[in-house]
Amino acid sequence: MTAIPARRRRRLIAAVTSSVLTVIALPGGLVLGANSLLNETGGNKVTSEATAVIPETPVELFVVTNARNEVASLAVIAIAPGNKGGTIVSVPIGASADIAKGEAPRRIVDLYATGGLAAVKTDVENLLNISIVTADELTEAELATALGPVGNQSVTLPQPVVDMAVDAAPVTVLQAGSITVSPAQIAAGLAATRAGVPEATRLPQVKALWTAVARAGLIEEETATSTTVVAEVTAPTNTAEFMAALFAGRIDVWQFEATLMNDAVRNPTALDMYSLDGGEVLTVMASVAPSAMRITSTNISVMIDLPFNSISYAKEAVTRLAFMGANVVLLRQTADAPEERSVVYYNDAIARAEAENYVGLLGPLKYVESADVIEGVNLRIVLGNDFATALGAGIGTTTTTVKK
Repeated sequence: MTAIPARRRRRLIAAVTSSVLTVIALPGGLVLGANSLLNETGGNKVTSEATAVIPETPVELFVVTNARNEVASLAVIAIAPGNKGGTIVSVPIGASADIAKGEAPRRIVDLYATGGLAAVKTDVENLLNISIVTADELTEAELATALGPVGNQSVTLPQPVVDMAVDAAPVTVLQAGSITVSPAQIAAGLAATRAGVPEATRLPQVKALWTAVARAGLIEEETATSTTVVAEVTAPTNTAEFMAALFAGRIDVWQFEATLMNDAVRNPTALDMYSLDGGEVLTVMASVAPSAMRITSTNISVMIDLPFNSISYAKEAVTRLAFMGANVVLLRQTADAPEERSVVYYNDAIARAEAENYVGLLGPLKYVESADVIEGVNLRIVLGNDFATALGAGIGTTTTTVKK
């Protein structure tokens, strides 16, 4: 099943609001650092010639199962350019699937019992708007093996991690508080579920355990360079190769915010089901896995440069462009000081004409014709201070609510 582009656009309408923006620091790997995609090769040639290629950011889906052969945890492993480090994106197993009209509401793991890994992979792809080449089912033991390089790590759990015995009795896997965990214990925690307990109570523990995994990544000083050194890098194709690449550099963790769906229209059978913020999903995936992004409309494809250290600004920009029908395929944070006016770099008149429609939601724009061509990108928008001012003024707001 392929998700319908118009349905994705409707999911974003409600997110275009004038809510108060809180300026917070972006996680180091969420929005990729300045020049990390266009000046570092990551196995793809990027030169000063007319065409630049966005480096590969391979992704793998981890489907962690428990002893009862149920899906206990989901994570997308997004590898950074050059196969050094990346981001662990924790996806709630109870996230509502992106269904077609007429389908009964369900969670992204509900088809696992009948469709297996392939069914979950398809639902995750449609929900996150990405293409996943590699996916793996991992039992607790298999996950422990994959996490071998993690070693012993400290973790603080807000409450105990509890699994369920054969007789349905609760079994405490990990105690609450500050503890030290081994790879086997991390795997046990990520594979632990208990019937009747809302997933919302598990998500903080899941994030804490993935954060413990992230501490095993190599911390290297990031440097931006305008020189080009072309090095061939082979994309990982299996779990062992993905984990080797992940642990070869800095690792970040992102967990999608999940909101319980308790209305009878979207959740008629009262499942433990959650909605995700479409703007957040698009922002994160366009940042950590741009080469996996799907084109969902026939409209132009846009790259956003964000000179602000703010996830709120990033999400607002991405959401507003998607609302206008643009395919946001790449988002990166830059180290440059923002100009007053946002700048739109275009290669042809058609792209410029489309960009002129964005003023209502992005604020004043300056248009610059550019000879630089980025493969798969029609417009590059560098946000300026005028964008931040426009947000404060509530430009282009809507209070439209839609039913999914």
